[in-house]
Amino acid sequence: MKTSVVTALLLATLIAFTSPPAGAAPLKKGQKKSAPAATKEEPVTPYTILSIIPSQGEPGRRVNLMGSGFSADTQAWLGATVISTSVINDKQIEFEIPRIEPGLYALYLKRPDGATSKIYNFPILAPKPVIDTLTPDTVFGCAPDQERIVNLSGRNFQESSAILFDGGTIRSAFTSSEALSFTVPHNVLGGQHNIQVKNPNDIVSGTTAFYIDMKPVIHTVHQGEERVNSYDLILEGHNFQQSSAVIIDGRQIFNGADRDRSRFISCSRIIYERFPYDRSNKSLKIQVVNPNGEESAVMTVTAP
Repeated sequence: MKTSVVTALLLATLIAFTSPPAGAAPLKKGQKKSAPAATKEEPVTPYTILSIIPSQGEPGRRVNLMGSGFSADTQAWLGATVISTSVINDKQIEFEIPRIEPGLYALYLKRPDGATSKIYNFPILAPKPVIDTLTPDTVFGCAPDQERIVNLSGRNFQESSAILFDGGTIRSAFTSSEALSFTVPHNVLGGQHNIQVKNPNDIVSGTTAFYIDMKPVIHTVHQGEERVNSYDLILEGHNFQQSSAVIIDGRQIFNGADRDRSRFISCSRIIYERFPYDRSNKSLKIQVVNPNGEESAVMTVTAP
C-alpha cells in the first residue's frame, strides 16, 4: 500500500514537468521544445545632445551643439547631407549650415561605424539679404542723375529683390547676389533716409542709413560779364534754390532789387550783379543761405 502511494506521487510529478502549459498547443512528434524568447534591449546612442544653438538658421550660420561623446570623427547630418564639424572638445561641437534649400531637416550626429545620435528637427530658413555698404552713402539734393546712382554691396541678393527707400519700393538694378544699385529720386526731402533690401520670400534686410545733403555749398566765385556801372559775380556750387539768399559782407542781396541783386540760374549757379561805387578791388565775404536756414560756408573773394 505504501509503495503504491509513492509510485503514484512520482508519476504525477513527472506528468507536471513534461506536460505543456494550460492553453498551449501540444508538441508534435519529433518537435523540440523551444527556448524562452530573449528580451529586446534598446540600442545605446553614442552621443548625448543637451542643446542646439541656434535652433534654426539660414545657410552660412554656425550652429553650436553641447553634449557629450563628441570626437574628431563625429559627423553632423542634415537630412541626406553630411556636414564637416569642428570639435571644440568632447562636450562641444560646431558646424556651418550649408547652402541647401529652406525647409525642415533631420539633424543628427553619426559615427563612421554607423551609430547615430537622437534625431532632432532643424528648420533651415531662406537666406536673409544683408547690406554691407552703400557707395556713396550721401548725395547732394540737386545732384544730376549720373551722380545719384547708389551701389549696394552685400550678400544674398536675388534677381527679383526689391530696394526699399523709407519703406517704399523704388526701381533698382540687379548686378549679382552681392550687388544692387538704384537712383535716388529727385522728389525726396533732404536728411537721413532708410535703405533696405526685400527678397521675394518677404525676408527684409536690416536698415542702412542714407543721407541727402541739402546744405548749400559754394565751390568757386569768378567774375562774369562787365557793364558800364555793374558786373556779374558768378557763384558755382550746389544745392542752390530759387529763393536762396546771397549774403555779401553780412548784407542780404535780394533777387530783383533795383541795385545789387541776385539771379537764380540753377541749383549749381547763382549770378550776383554788383554795382560798385568804385572799381578798386575789395575783399568780399560771400555766403548763400537757403529758405530752411541752412547756410554755406563763407567764401572770401577779391573783386571791385
